[in-house]
Amino acid sequence: MRTGDAENSVGAMSIAAETTQDPSLAGHPFVMRLSRLMEFSAADLENLERIVESERLVKRRQDLVVIGSAYRSLCFVKDGYAIRYKLLRSGKRQILNVILPGDVIGFPVSFFDRSMYSIVAVSDLTYNSCPLDSYVRLCCEQPQFGLALSWLAAHEAAIYAEHIVDLGRRTPLERLAHFLLEVHARLLAVGRAEAASFQLPFSQEIMADALGLSVPHLNRVMQQLRADRLITSRARIVELTDMTGLQTLAQYQPFGLAPISTAGGRF
Repeated sequence: MRTGDAENSVGAMSIAAETTQDPSLAGHPFVMRLSRLMEFSAADLENLERIVESERLVKRRQDLVVIGSAYRSLCFVKDGYAIRYKLLRSGKRQILNVILPGDVIGFPVSFFDRSMYSIVAVSDLTYNSCPLDSYVRLCCEQPQFGLALSWLAAHEAAIYAEHIVDLGRRTPLERLAHFLLEVHARLLAVGRAEAASFQLPFSQEIMADALGLSVPHLNRVMQQLRADRLITSRARIVELTDMTGLQTLAQYQPFGLAPISTAGGRF
């Protein structure tokens, strides 16, 4: 990181190791997400690459963001997984969301003076980052990049809304079904899943903390989904054998972001 940005970011990020000095974002899952929202030219890619830093690696179990710390960067996840969470005074952990390839770390915490939650890698994770100020300047030059961030924020807000419904009203069976469908859809959107199967990257402990269940309860619910022939699983590969039945159970409605457009036409 640049000196000024390192002072504003959590010190844990300094333990990230540089993996390559090539800032190329061709094929990056974040760029795949942007391409679904707006026309993304070679010039747009070059402008984005101009502000990002070299690819970096954070090892499993290392912190990326610590609650209460200032953070002023946007990190675009290329590979690997992380979790956003809060640790309560009682020692209980609530996972707010899981972070997948193509997601943005530092959003929305970079827009506040202090982070409201922590983020930890749950696998080795690679990312490209840029200072928030640099991204803001890019948005002034090319407003579609700012609009894209707004669209992604709307998508994230919709995901959080479903998590509130999960914890407040859905049964444990419905919660797990919804979680599996959500993770599958998000991975499929960045080319990291098959049409009806995916590799589940999270342990039962992580899923339990995300869904407000104990690990034994989660295990029973997973077994129930298998017994009902809604899913099959081996190792960490989950196959959604009855997609329609699973969506009906979870009251899951697939939705996609509308492309960014203006009165004069699409960007």
